Amino acid sequence: MRHTVMAVDDLQINLMILEAILEEDYNVICVTSGEEALARLAEEPKPDLMLLDLSMPVMDGFELLAKMREDPSLAVIPAIFVTGERDQYSEERGLNLGAVDYIKKPYVPHIIRIKVRNHIELKSYRDNLTQAVAERTRELIATHSAIVMGMSLLSESRDQITGSHLARIKTLSNILASIVSARRPDVLSSELVDSITTYSPLHDVGKVSVPDAVLNKKGTLTEVEFEQMKRHTTGGGDLLRQIALFLPGEQKQLSVAIEIAESHHERYDGSGYPKGLRGNEIPLSARIVAVVDVYDALRSPRPYKRGFTHQEAMDIILKGDGRTEPSHFDPVALKAFLEVHEELQKAYDLNPDPHILDDVK
Repeated sequence: MRHTVMAVDDLQINLMILEAILEEDYNVICVTSGEEALARLAEEPKPDLMLLDLSMPVMDGFELLAKMREDPSLAVIPAIFVTGERDQYSEERGLNLGAVDYIKKPYVPHIIRIKVRNHIELKSYRDNLTQAVAERTRELIATHSAIVMGMSLLSESRDQITGSHLARIKTLSNILASIVSARRPDVLSSELVDSITTYSPLHDVGKVSVPDAVLNKKGTLTEVEFEQMKRHTTGGGDLLRQIALFLPGEQKQLSVAIEIAESHHERYDGSGYPKGLRGNEIPLSARIVAVVDVYDALRSPRPYKRGFTHQEAMDIILKGDGRTEPSHFDPVALKAFLEVHEELQKAYDLNPDPHILDDVK
């Protein structure tokens, strides 16, 4: 691969000399001003190295480098200052701005070639390392997501819940959390949106501790059975805390999973469980998942009920039916729900439970 060097100097003779020194080994782009350099840098592909003259009219090398450092796509390009100045201040200022080296005039060809070669090789090594780290990070994220989904499927399998439900919860949570974040970034950061999306499938992980007879009962639960069912919230939180002990580096992220597992059945008006939390006492992550969990539960057929249409589910959530009421939900999340309800409908309809498709056939 032949690398590219951009040389910036207002004197054509200097550019001609640099090009003659480097053209055998590199593609050399010669420009005569900082303004022209910025225009060329806006194009793709970017050069692998910049040679910047310090003393140029209008925009000198210092100003050009400062502007490059303001743009993330340009800040990664190593820059070597080319100067006839001998004062220590200029060298210190250039290095503080991010220059990687200096080339002094008059030019010494073999020194220039060595410095250019060394810094291009260093950049290539850094780029390859960055790419490798990014690829490894993607692999770890994929593995992490697979483990989360696997745990979720394991806990839900006894409840006749499918992977489609878990995938929907993840998608629906992302849609709702993203719109809340867009409208209220002061309340919900993009980082928290990612965590909510990742860990939302674990909302019912505590069902592993609930007896099968209670999980799969078709009729109304007795008071004792309902108390057993409610314990899946605290059971899920306890399970995830035990896992967190083995993953000290994941404590912050897993705290979101714990919040969701423990608090997604809390209600904004204080009528939920297990703690009867009210309003902002309920973690925001759980308030987001609570809305989509109810929506998905209403839409999905179960042994004890039919699946409601999107409009029926909307009416129940927004108007209430005596069992589910608007007061159960965070008003901000509810407003976002109304804003993106069509997108939520599409997400549900694109991934229904397999037995629903069988019924249609």
